[in-house]
Amino acid sequence: MRIRIYISVLILILIQKSTSEAVSRPPPPVNMSIQCDNYGVEVRWEYPDLSQDVHFLVVLGESFTKTRKYDTTRNLSLNISSMLFNSGYKVYFVTVTAVRGEQKSDSRNSDSFSFNELATSKIKCYLDFPEVQLSPKDGKLHVRFVNPLHLYRNTPALRNLTHNLQYTVETEEGSNVSTCEMNTKTCEVSIGFSKLREVYCINLTGKIGGRRLNPRIKSCFKGDIRFYPSFTVYLYPVLGVVLTLLFITGIIMLLLKKCSLEIKKQSIAAFPNFLVFEPTQRRLCDPEKHSPQSGTYDLHVEPRVQTTLMYSDEESSSDEESSSDEESSSGNPDNESLYRENDLDEADPGDSEIGYDCPHAVSVEMSPGESLETPSGTPWIASRGLEVQESPTQTDSKSTRLGGVLGT
Repeated sequence: MRIRIYISVLILILIQKSTSEAVSRPPPPVNMSIQCDNYGVEVRWEYPDLSQDVHFLVVLGESFTKTRKYDTTRNLSLNISSMLFNSGYKVYFVTVTAVRGEQKSDSRNSDSFSFNELATSKIKCYLDFPEVQLSPKDGKLHVRFVNPLHLYRNTPALRNLTHNLQYTVETEEGSNVSTCEMNTKTCEVSIGFSKLREVYCINLTGKIGGRRLNPRIKSCFKGDIRFYPSFTVYLYPVLGVVLTLLFITGIIMLLLKKCSLEIKKQSIAAFPNFLVFEPTQRRLCDPEKHSPQSGTYDLHVEPRVQTTLMYSDEESSSDEESSSDEESSSGNPDNESLYRENDLDEADPGDSEIGYDCPHAVSVEMSPGESLETPSGTPWIASRGLEVQESPTQTDSKSTRLGGVLGT
């Protein structure tokens, strides 16, 4: 009987103890979820009573290993990107426990997740395609976007990876698979269409190793993608031809100028040397140097000397005629003036310049062998009949003397 009493008391004590412990333990988190994208992984949960002094213990575990990483927070979410390593090949799960003082709630596990599309996880994490730019180029639709390997390089999904991007451009007429290498900052490809359309639409899918990118559905371009050559396509060839022609024309002009100079030199060399005027002979062509020099000349006219002539009988008739002619000339002042002017005109200017005078006096012989001296002392000889000869006398000045004039 006593044994039964002891057993009943022990059961009551245990029930009371378990009831008190259940009342003091915090409740576990609920509605856990995993958010994974291009920039990291975040775990979220809910808790019914935040008024209690509770914090949460977060444990990141790998499915196929016993590796565990711990972190604590008082928030209802935690970014666990820094706790991931080689996320492209592993499957992860998260455990969250509420802690109040020394009391811990029951642990709650999240669904498994992975960035590898081939992994056996409930949650698949994908990367997003960057913005796509569509434009016409050479009659095709040009697709261009930033390489995700450069855009998401430091995210947990692509950390320490060496794979290239393989992407597929799908159109209504088919698909085109292309590769964008890691060191390329921009991925681009041109897609051709067999028929003209008002709107050109494409779908993009791709992956980096085992990491799949979220498909970009129906990126469209509205417009004409046909190729129209620009004005410069025709301008540059025309300018090239014009410049070439100008260059050739300039060369031809230079050659013609050179040839003309050579021909001119040869034509000058063909003339005799006496036709070529050297620079030293140019003075001969200067009229100023050879014009008559102005100067003052002392013209001295001696007075007329009266000379009586003796005639022979046989020449008396001719002498009388001569005497009558001279008397008529001496009696006529106009004749005398004319005679003097003629004597002055007949004077040689060249002899005046070299220091010689004009004839000074005359000696008239009336018969052969006889002579008559002039007042200047110069002999005049008549060989036959009446004959006059003159002999110049040198003077020291440029003056001109007139000899005596025969008179009756």
